[in-house]
Amino acid sequence: MSALLAPLRLPERALRALESLAGAAQHLGPMRSEIVRVRELIESVDTKTDQVPEMLSTVQRISRQAEPLEEMLPAIDHLEKSTAERLEGMQEVLAALESDESHLNKAVEELKGQIGDLHGTIRELHDDVQRVTDRLPDPNRGPLEKAKDVLSGTGT
Repeated sequence: MSALLAPLRLPERALRALESLAGAAQHLGPMRSEIVRVRELIESVDTKTDQVPEMLSTVQRISRQAEPLEEMLPAIDHLEKSTAERLEGMQEVLAALESDESHLNKAVEELKGQIGDLHGTIRELHDDVQRVTDRLPDPNRGPLEKAKDVLSGTGT
């Protein structure tokens, strides 16, 4: 009887294949959700791809407008270097001017002192001139009266 039932028994390989299929069937649920996610992604890409022709013309227009800027870049670089060199030169000039300013401040202080001394000297000279002119004879009087006033020191 076992010989009669033998063909009905499944071979070992078929049994292993069925077990393998059963195990793979367990992974079908996650695979299905992954396939759904990929399909949604493809639909999203398709939607965005439809916008590409519109965006392409905009990108080309911007690219054409930017071409002159590329030609201007070397000039801008040169201008930047030139400006940096000028700035360095101006810093050197400012340092020299600050040094000169300090020197000039000292010179002005010295001149201020000298001018103060001159004012004192001028006041003294003014006083001397005033004393001398006070002793001069009156120009409305005659020569003899003037001589008398000078000799006597009473000049009015």
